[in-house]
Amino acid sequence: KHKASVTFSGDKIPQTESAIVFGNHRSFVDFYMFHTVACRRGMVNYMKYFAKDSLKYIPFYGWGMWIMGMLFINRNWQQDQLKINKMFARILEIQAPVWVASFLEGSRLTPSKLAASQKFMLGRGLPLLSNVMMPRTKGFVACVQKFRGTHVKCVYGQLSPEYKFHVHVRRYQIDDLPSDDDKLSEWVVDRYVEKDAFLEKMKDNWTDAIEGGVWTEKYY
Repeated sequence: KHKASVTFSGDKIPQTESAIVFGNHRSFVDFYMFHTVACRRGMVNYMKYFAKDSLKYIPFYGWGMWIMGMLFINRNWQQDQLKINKMFARILEIQAPVWVASFLEGSRLTPSKLAASQKFMLGRGLPLLSNVMMPRTKGFVACVQKFRGTHVKCVYGQLSPEYKFHVHVRRYQIDDLPSDDDKLSEWVVDRYVEKDAFLEKMKDNWTDAIEGGVWTEKYY
């Protein structure tokens, strides 16, 4: 347990609720922002991450992720889809609580990667984002479609602004999301447009950007 100050805002999350979780990726320790919420909701032992395949070769850290059943992807959709289907089949078979977590941008935000992402956005006529990169939507779409009608009923969108440690959460019911793959992909992009605007507003005065107040929670 560390002594860092962590504040929260946004939607309240029920205890031990299964969900798909995604957030923006600004630093090497963003997964702590997932964990700080998961620890307070009894879900830290039930987290499954989408992670780059190369991470599994990191001594100890990568091996631990592999033993915990993390999903390593290599951005080859045919291969990744088989891995996703296998993992989901296992989750649905045992019906255990789960948070399937990912950083949909696919990589940590850096100036060069943001510039490349913005070039892609301009070339496709997409909204130009300045604080997040364009999300990769295929894996998320597959998650939602696999979990429809199951014990996993919600999606959490998280922000990790650079104010000490602050977590802003949005909670969505899977049943309320578009059923069409293309529309669902557009829904993800719209959430990142919202994230970008939210982060931009926080640069001026972070408390003014937050509706519903800010709170702290006991660490369990």
